Amino acid sequence: MKYNFLLIKINFSTFFLFNFFTNIVEASNKVFIVMKVNNKIITNININEEYRYLIALNNDLKSLEEKEIFNIAKNSFLKEKVKEIELQKYFKLDQSSKYIDQTLKNLYKNLNIKDEIEFKKYLSMYNLSIEDVKKKLEIEILWNELIYKKFQGQIYIDEEKIKKKINKNKIQKNYLLSEIFFSGENKEKIDEKYNLIKKSISEIGFKNTANIYSLTESAKIGGSIGWIGENQLAKKIVNEINKLQVGEFTKPIDIPGGLIILKLDEKADKKISLDFDTEFKKLMLYERDRQLNQFSTIYFNKLKFNTKIEHEQ
Repeated sequence: MKYNFLLIKINFSTFFLFNFFTNIVEASNKVFIVMKVNNKIITNININEEYRYLIALNNDLKSLEEKEIFNIAKNSFLKEKVKEIELQKYFKLDQSSKYIDQTLKNLYKNLNIKDEIEFKKYLSMYNLSIEDVKKKLEIEILWNELIYKKFQGQIYIDEEKIKKKINKNKIQKNYLLSEIFFSGENKEKIDEKYNLIKKSISEIGFKNTANIYSLTESAKIGGSIGWIGENQLAKKIVNEINKLQVGEFTKPIDIPGGLIILKLDEKADKKISLDFDTEFKKLMLYERDRQLNQFSTIYFNKLKFNTKIEHEQ
């Protein structure tokens, strides 16, 4: 399977890092319970480590107030813990996955870090180690493997429809997109959540809002999902995107598993000379991964619902 980690460049100042970690260390001196997950105690020490990890991956988070980042880290750690509990039923978590080293390399290359030695130095500024990162990567890798094993038989791809898409497009529109994916039980709840998200976007921007509210893994990197060709998207989504100017975002679009808000970061027309077989394989993989992502979200939400989560006041 292919694992994508879309990460942004990080620019930081020594002054900020000094103050940032001074605050973290001071907060860490007092240990307190943040929540319990299936009766397992999670403390502020656990959340602070997640806090540092997210900052290392996404420097934009530093523009938020510490309380907001702490809540993002808390939600991120909870997601990881719910996944870990489920994975322990199927795998031995010992960092033996053959994908870890390559995924780690992809991670630091996308951060414009040339090798593992430099990456270790970079992580040390955030009081993190390579082993800390590998543990987190292992959970995501094995989660993807679990989802694939459980749901590969339910994937349906209309090959003829994909072939028509390839034949049809000579000049293709490409979109640089970011997403916020959320769930809603009914129209009232959906409208309430959408209004909350809109208000947040107006106050702190789309990226930071995605960090807080989006349920997909892209939330850690501000919702960025990169460049996508129009032939990779459902027609109703293309229609909504084509209504936007660069910088605008859609209303919630109903998709399997929940609702998605898409922001158009940039667009470009691309004249393409297609190799049919290559393009066909690419679109088949994209559609497979799209469906697996939907299964992943649905399965995770079910697990979370059945997990005993107690938040401390």
